[in-house]
Amino acid sequence: MSLVKPKNIEENLLFLLKRGPQKCLDLVTKIKEIRPQTTKQAVYAALRMLKNEQSIVIAKGIASLNLSWLNEMTNFFASAKSSYVKNSNDGSFLALADKERIKYYFQTVEKADIFWTHAVYILVEQLKEKEPIFFYNPHEWFLLARSKNEQAFIDSFAQKNHPFLLTAGGNAPLDKHISTSFDGTKSQYNMLTKPMFKENNYYLNIFGDFLIEVWLDKEIANEVENLYQTATSFDEGANAKIQKLLARRGRMRLVISRNHKKATRLKKILARDFAINQKNL
Repeated sequence: MSLVKPKNIEENLLFLLKRGPQKCLDLVTKIKEIRPQTTKQAVYAALRMLKNEQSIVIAKGIASLNLSWLNEMTNFFASAKSSYVKNSNDGSFLALADKERIKYYFQTVEKADIFWTHAVYILVEQLKEKEPIFFYNPHEWFLLARSKNEQAFIDSFAQKNHPFLLTAGGNAPLDKHISTSFDGTKSQYNMLTKPMFKENNYYLNIFGDFLIEVWLDKEIANEVENLYQTATSFDEGANAKIQKLLARRGRMRLVISRNHKKATRLKKILARDFAINQKNL
């Protein structure tokens, strides 16, 4: 069930009820606003199903999340997160010795990004308190493609007390467009006048001694670069092109490695343009 982006009536109802108890009639109205073709009968059927599953309770025409179910789900997700962080089976990359690496291959940017994000969350949990996270992207177009999700992604690091430091390899109008997404302290953004690396499809993340290196399909990377060189603003046309690129098929390579010497060297280079405590590197 994906409540980040609800898909069916039941998921939308749970998403709406997270804000607090609501009248069933009001829920019908709100669901119809979200899904105009949905009938009143379908909404009530979904409410009955959620009630039978004990996900919600309904009393006097008011629906509420079942706190017992909510506590069970909270415990489940907390336990699952702990298990994955401590005993990740994603190729056992947490068990890598210094200078060891694991490679992964994906057929679309979207599929690569799903695993990429998952790996990032796991590696962040291994960091010491206040240790910064370094990202280098030729262009941070993911923040344009999925602004809400990516903003939540960035904000989550601040909540864990890890400064998020992102370096972009250019300063085109689309690079500048996302600058307001960073607060300048807990999340900082630096735009270079020319790329740090020759390859326009190379992306780098550093978490302590761990590195995630990603090579996007070269044709897709060239299209991203062309968009950044030609677009003067982030309008509907630019957004449409970026959304298509997410689903494009190609060869994506992701490498997770543990390399103290390499990570230390790259962090020192990237840290020069950020206001951070060097003792936390």
